[in-house]
Amino acid sequence: MEESKASQSADPRQSSHRRDIALTIIITLLAAAVFQKLITAPTGSAEQRAKRSEALLMAGEQRDKKYDAYIQWLEEDEKRNEALFKQREEFNARFEKILATWERQQREYQAYLDSLKTKSH
Repeated sequence: MEESKASQSADPRQSSHRRDIALTIIITLLAAAVFQKLITAPTGSAEQRAKRSEALLMAGEQRDKKYDAYIQWLEEDEKRNEALFKQREEFNARFEKILATWERQQREYQAYLDSLKTKSH
């Protein structure tokens, strides 16, 4: 009697276990079939791929042109800045020369004024 009870209680577990295994196998096969469909799905016709490649090439060429124009603008801007810097240096040199002349003249004039004071006393 105990053996029949044990066999009856073992049968539902084995049945449940077999059902779980069967469900796992079915789900695995379905997942494999879906994955295979995704891998083997057509990516488009050759004409579509060619158009897409051509569009990418054209976009790349346009981007290259924009980069070239930007680099040219940077080079021109650098030249303008160098010219402005050179002009500023020339202006500063001219100002320093004028300032040195003015200071020299001021010293000479002060020396002249001082000499007048000493002559008059």
